[in-house]
Parts: sequence; C-alpha cells; structure tokens
Amino acid sequence: MATTDHSPAKTTLSATRRRAIAYSLDCLIPGLYGWFGPFYFRLGGSLPEPEYPGVIHSYAGLAVVLPGYRIYSTYQGSYDPR
Repeated sequence: MATTDHSPAKTTLSATRRRAIAYSLDCLIPGLYGWFGPFYFRLGGSLPEPEYPGVIHSYAGLAVVLPGYRIYSTYQGSYDPR
C-alpha cells in the first residue's frame, strides 16, 4: 500500500493548485474553478489546509459554487487520494 507525502517541500505548484480546487469544492467555498490537464484557474475559493489530502481525479472540468451552498460541477468523483 503506497502512501502519499503531502509535505510542502515535495508538493509541486500544479499539485497545490489541484488541491486548492478540491478543497474549495469539498468545503463549498464560493468561486469559479476550472482545470484542463496542467492548467488550472480559481476565482475565489481558498488554499487548502496543510493536512488536506484531497485531489481532483479528472483531466478536465469546470465548477461554480454559489453562496448558499449551491454547486454546479462537471466533476462527479471523489476528492479522496488514491
């Protein structure tokens, strides 16, 4: 069984952006989020807590989280690490 080390020294910028989107969607923080391969954008949201292990497992997607906990997303997967 493999474990993943999410220490700041070993986390790439791309992985941090992917975790920030996963964290923001998981916590329903209002914003506009998109990802396509190595490209990510996040308007709103929040940086993930250092211990947060979640990630986006799809190659491309788009999501909008509105105030009042309304979420519209093309992503239907889990945020759990693999």
